Amino acid sequence: MNIKKYLNYKKIKPLYLLKAGFGSAIAIIIADFFRLSFSPSAGIITLLTLQNTKKETIFVALKRILSFILAAIIAAIIFNTVGYTSIAFGIFIIVFVAISILFSLQDGISMNAVLTTHFLVEEKIDFPLLMNEVGILFIGMGIGIALNLIMPRTKEKIRRNQRMLEEHIRRALRTMADWLIKQDEAIIIRCKSEEIPNLEEMVENLLEEAYEDAENTLLSDTKYLISYLEMRKLQISQLRNIVGTLDRVERKIPQAIPLANYIGNIAASFHEKNNVEKLLEELEDLYLYYRDEPLPKTRDEFENRAVLYQILKELHDFLRLKRNFMLKLEYKNYQSYWD
Repeated sequence: MNIKKYLNYKKIKPLYLLKAGFGSAIAIIIADFFRLSFSPSAGIITLLTLQNTKKETIFVALKRILSFILAAIIAAIIFNTVGYTSIAFGIFIIVFVAISILFSLQDGISMNAVLTTHFLVEEKIDFPLLMNEVGILFIGMGIGIALNLIMPRTKEKIRRNQRMLEEHIRRALRTMADWLIKQDEAIIIRCKSEEIPNLEEMVENLLEEAYEDAENTLLSDTKYLISYLEMRKLQISQLRNIVGTLDRVERKIPQAIPLANYIGNIAASFHEKNNVEKLLEELEDLYLYYRDEPLPKTRDEFENRAVLYQILKELHDFLRLKRNFMLKLEYKNYQSYWD
């Protein structure tokens, strides 16, 4: 039995572990410094406050403050009516969890349930104890928020991986051009089994990083990068279709040479800033070239020419994805990113 496949090493983030351990300890030390009762709860709150992203941390913290107010009101009503007993706490949990779910405050359930146990232990809810709980809450959340703001930006890493993705797309395009010229079965097999799946995995990983980076950016506009990668994802899907169509070309034909050269041109000019207008014009010229060609004389020639025409249509769709993307962009979005 291979245990390693059940262990997700990639999900272990050393920075998060350090922040969780350090932050929890500091929260308890600060709570002790102010002589707050139940100071270890401040460390637990810090741990619960730490989220994967900056936006998550702040948004969840606000919800937890509202949740604390709700918990204190419900606890005061139930404990002062039923008494400070286990049954009363059970009733509190039922009511508190139900209302939290109703108002989408689930993020505050565990944290504030812990704080409410302090009322049960002390068998009272008075102003000093409420202030004690407020202090624990704000120390724990404050340390958690402060540490979570120490979140390294990954934009440069994403940019490097983006350029690597584009180079791999160029490589796949060159492989397609080679196939049309050489008709070597090993070429198309490599493209189908290695290059395209690799592209699909790369773009998925990049999108995951881009969305996380967007969540860690409180003020910057990150719509461009995500939209760009989504467009490339669609193009890669289109490349898979093109490779499937290429595999239907059964033998070398002279008409495949201009198409191979054109795909080579796409690879050579494949770039983030290319609006593909020139490539689309060249594609129209290629359509005209094939229309002026003599009609096929055999069934095999007809079928192969039909496949070439289908590839032209798919290349048109591939390029239109980029052209439409460029047309929809506001100048400020991509200009600031390129700079």
